[in-house]
Amino acid sequence: MATSSGERERNSCWQAVSCKRSGIDCVYHLYERHRKQNGVAKPTSNSYFSTEDDELIDWSKPILGQVAGLGKHYFTWTHQPVDQPIRLFKSDLLELLSKCPWWLVPLTWIPVSLYLLQRSYLGLSSNTVRWNLLATEIIVTPLIIPALVALGIFLWTFFEYSIHRWIFHLNPPPKSPLLIKMHFVLHGQHHKSPMDNMRLVFPPVPASMFAAAIFGTYLLVLPVSVAQAIFAGTILGYMAYDLIHYYIHHATPHSAYFSSLKRYHVKHHFEKQQLGFGISSKLWDYPFGTLIKDTE
Repeated sequence: MATSSGERERNSCWQAVSCKRSGIDCVYHLYERHRKQNGVAKPTSNSYFSTEDDELIDWSKPILGQVAGLGKHYFTWTHQPVDQPIRLFKSDLLELLSKCPWWLVPLTWIPVSLYLLQRSYLGLSSNTVRWNLLATEIIVTPLIIPALVALGIFLWTFFEYSIHRWIFHLNPPPKSPLLIKMHFVLHGQHHKSPMDNMRLVFPPVPASMFAAAIFGTYLLVLPVSVAQAIFAGTILGYMAYDLIHYYIHHATPHSAYFSSLKRYHVKHHFEKQQLGFGISSKLWDYPFGTLIKDTE
């Protein structure tokens, strides 16, 4: 079946999307055409990648305090992307701690995962560990550790979806400057400046807070050695998510799987911000009805 010129243009432009400006401009060209055809209101700025007409924020100053005062305009504003780095804080130290290069993720979390695996192995080797799972008592041995790690990776895919959808994409109350600030620090800044490579992966400090909450939950319901192995898998799943997220923003994938994820995530950023919450996979978008279809 022959394809129309519009379809050929769309396909070539989605394939062009990369860390290069030209690819992103092509996405916006398509989005602007989509906006006009469907009667979508034009954003307040004249150019998606220009801040000179942004009357809400003074970009020459740190913006976190200013963002808190946007009120009802915040959620719309944060989904009108800019192509420039963001400075959040006046303090150089806080600003440094709010940024994270991609390589810091494995550098931080691989040792933690290996330590947990070692502790789990030693615990299971020296003690008889019984795990009551679905009214069935299981004797856990070191041979089960790979299965526990796989379970932890699977559980991460659900956490990834849940955190992205129900925390990162909450619309904070317009009368709560504190919640607006929290939202912007957690995720709003990434949608505002999606190509800022220092504000894409999670810095260790906020990531540790989520890690502590998840590990604490595991410890409440699981034997310690079992929780350690499952959490080691959860950390591996998290690392894969963060690195895949960086990869699909700043690389041009050659495999079909990652090319599909990149197109999917571009649509999440620029067309369907309230759909497509899976980053490393689309798994949970299917049962929760948030899948972005290829035809959309």
